[in-house]
Amino acid sequence: MKSIRPWESKLRAWQLDAARKVKEKYDRGEKDFLCVATPGAGKTIFALRVAHYLLSRQMIERVVIICPTEHLKKQWAENAYAAGIDIDPEFENSKGKETNDFFGAVLTYAQVGREPKVHKRNCDRKKTFVVFDEIHHLGEELSWGESIRKAFENSAYRLAISGTPFRRDNNPIPFVNYVNSQSVADFVYGYTEALFDKVCRPVFFPAYQGEMEWRVKDKIYKATFSDNIDRSHASERLRTALDADGKWLRTVLTDAEKKLSEIRNRRPEAGGLLIAIDQKHARLCSKLLHEITGRKPAVVVSDDPKASKKIKEFSNSSERWLIAVKMVSEGVDIPRLCVGVYATNIKSELFFRQAVGRFVRQQKNYLDQDAYIYIPKDIVLVDFAKEIEVERDHYINKKDYLQNMISTDSLLKPTKNEEHESTFEAINSVATGKVQLELDFGKEFSLPDNLNKKFNRKEKVIQKKPEEIPVYLQIEKLKGDIKVIARDVAIKTKEESGWIDWNLPHKKWIKLGGKPIEQETIKELLKRKTWLLEQL
Repeated sequence: MKSIRPWESKLRAWQLDAARKVKEKYDRGEKDFLCVATPGAGKTIFALRVAHYLLSRQMIERVVIICPTEHLKKQWAENAYAAGIDIDPEFENSKGKETNDFFGAVLTYAQVGREPKVHKRNCDRKKTFVVFDEIHHLGEELSWGESIRKAFENSAYRLAISGTPFRRDNNPIPFVNYVNSQSVADFVYGYTEALFDKVCRPVFFPAYQGEMEWRVKDKIYKATFSDNIDRSHASERLRTALDADGKWLRTVLTDAEKKLSEIRNRRPEAGGLLIAIDQKHARLCSKLLHEITGRKPAVVVSDDPKASKKIKEFSNSSERWLIAVKMVSEGVDIPRLCVGVYATNIKSELFFRQAVGRFVRQQKNYLDQDAYIYIPKDIVLVDFAKEIEVERDHYINKKDYLQNMISTDSLLKPTKNEEHESTFEAINSVATGKVQLELDFGKEFSLPDNLNKKFNRKEKVIQKKPEEIPVYLQIEKLKGDIKVIARDVAIKTKEESGWIDWNLPHKKWIKLGGKPIEQETIKELLKRKTWLLEQL
């Protein structure tokens, strides 16, 4: 295993304070720490600093990161490499354990849920520090929580981090402390504090009124967002407003594009994100944005194998718009996002807060850091926007609380009245007015201009040498080279009949004492590559 590289990044004040409290708790012999910090505050760097501290003092031998999605695995690995720690984002349960090239691995909750015994064995074998990224996801599947507990109950230390400290069910989160059925965080850093510290951007919500008309069976309905109607009709009203063929969405997107152009005059790389209802809606919104902007936006959906690559390409580019369904709702780091359009009918505060979290990340070297998220003036969404700075704890068995938190659009899930929903048809929608909702943080939030420079501090960044790349990328490249060379070797050794055994070079390598390719270290992969070249 390589030696750990020195830590060189400067931490924010809250990260230093939280790291100190982690050390104090671990020094007392306690294993678990829960940190709740607003999206964009820097939870990843904080967690990696703790991991680096434990590794450098030989208090642990390996690090395991558990995150919600496959896309986030490589994002974590890249950040860990910058922090001096190589971890494997390509680990599969079938491998059994990571190679000695790595200090550990990045996994998903679902991956651990499938085979917890694999990860328990690894924890029992080496002293392990486990980071649970966005731990509230354990509430999505009851079996995940049970598997996580089984896999990591013997780990040396555990750190849970979350930007949304509540979940969708009534089951306790593993390794989280509860007092009177209420989760208790060891450290909390809220959105309001992050704004005062200039860690996160202030977010403004232009909310659009409208007149909507739709048909259900043979009956036509008309309503504005101000009308008091039942939940079912409110869902149909929202769906009508978001119809890509209606005038409401076209008006909102046109205004959002104007705002983005205004911001790009000061920040040329600024980008926008539209969150769509589903894949069909995303394609229709893409066509509409293309008409408005003259440029085709990037579209990412969960079942696209190139989705992660598209997100990364957009993040590193200066393209104007990205359209996503759920792929960018949580954890994805695209600091250049400044304008958003909430064009989905999901009315869950959890999802709303996660979406807003994509826009609060500060960009270096800019004083003007405002972000704008365009929303329908639906009463539920407006309330979410107004209360976005309020931190909430997760309660167990609080039915009224959970019902208020999880107000998902009835058109998203099948109900007893499925026939009624299938006959829904949007007829017309018009945007009739805009009200900008500004979060109320008190008069003292408006800082004098001459103090802005004080907060424009540049953090020390690790400068990577051109030849240095993360271990997992070195392995990825070696495997790609081996695949090409092995193909050429197989062709060279084809039988007189013309039949080619594409696996023959690998079979010969195994007979010579080699390992299966997924179990080989960098040194062993280099030996395989050299041997293959000798066969040509």
